[in-house]
Amino acid sequence: MEDRKFPYIALEGLNGAGKSTLRNSLEESFWALGMNVYTIGQHSWQSPGAARVILDIKERRREHPPERVQLAYLDDRRAQGEHILVRALREVPVIGDRSFVSDIVYLQALDGIAAAETFALYRRYEVPLPDLIVHVDVPPETALANLGKRERHRKPHENPRQMRDLADAYESVLWGSAVDGLPPVLRYRPAIAADGTSYSNPEDDIAARVFASLGLGH
Repeated sequence: MEDRKFPYIALEGLNGAGKSTLRNSLEESFWALGMNVYTIGQHSWQSPGAARVILDIKERRREHPPERVQLAYLDDRRAQGEHILVRALREVPVIGDRSFVSDIVYLQALDGIAAAETFALYRRYEVPLPDLIVHVDVPPETALANLGKRERHRKPHENPRQMRDLADAYESVLWGSAVDGLPPVLRYRPAIAADGTSYSNPEDDIAARVFASLGLGH
């Protein structure tokens, strides 16, 4: 990844926080600079074995030993770097709607696997990291209110208790002392409407803050 020519930005936060809305806004800001942009999700799904384990964990289908879970996430993360990121970053900026941060946060909050332990494994195998992480930070209640407006079934963890656990894990990992050696992080707090849902805050030009952090014009 040493020969990357363009930045890699990761958007992080709870389901329903507003990451997709921010991703669309950042895409438009890059286009305004005359730059195309490539977006990726959390997983590569390049390894069938790893995909089966990850889906088992995400959908609570069945349990696996912690070591097997970590290796599945590692396998998927390395495949994303080798088959997607290494090529894309030679040509365009990349925006990740989730990244390795979601791996270590969700495994800690929902499966009891320490974030520092998983991150150390990733660093040992040189998993590529983003140049900048943007934490879309809303209260769990707001994220759940946003999810309530979507026409889809709730995921197993989309309940008040586990969403609070995830919010606490994000705070500990990104802003506390749980993990050392993370890339730079920006906190973005969308405004909250009277009904508890979030919306873009016009007073906070997050695109300008992102571009300033990356040394890009805006």
